[in-house]
Amino acid sequence: MIVNSTQPDQYSWVIGFSGKLNFQSRHAFQNAMAQAEQTPPCQIILDLTDLSHIDSAGLGLLTLTHRKLSAKGTRMVIAKAQSTVRDLLLLTNMDKMFSLYDSVAAASQTSKTAMIPHK
Repeated sequence: MIVNSTQPDQYSWVIGFSGKLNFQSRHAFQNAMAQAEQTPPCQIILDLTDLSHIDSAGLGLLTLTHRKLSAKGTRMVIAKAQSTVRDLLLLTNMDKMFSLYDSVAAASQTSKTAMIPHK
């Protein structure tokens, strides 16, 4: 798995994954998430544009990470999942846990409007 992390603004991290999210790639996933947690954002956007496969171990990683981040007040959302990955997320009801967005821009915009205190 190849991981690309960026922090486009003070509210979010975008972490892009390519290849497969499975047991063998867990260390790359965990390292990317640990890096994002060092400067706690309001939201972590998982860009799954180039993720071709996710298995039960990958779904477990998403679930455990979501719980850990939620306890710290950080949202984790998914953007641009390919159809096979998106179908699996929907089939396993992961869309009840994560917000799914069609683009990173849409997810990022939501984080800004949801996280900025209103006067």
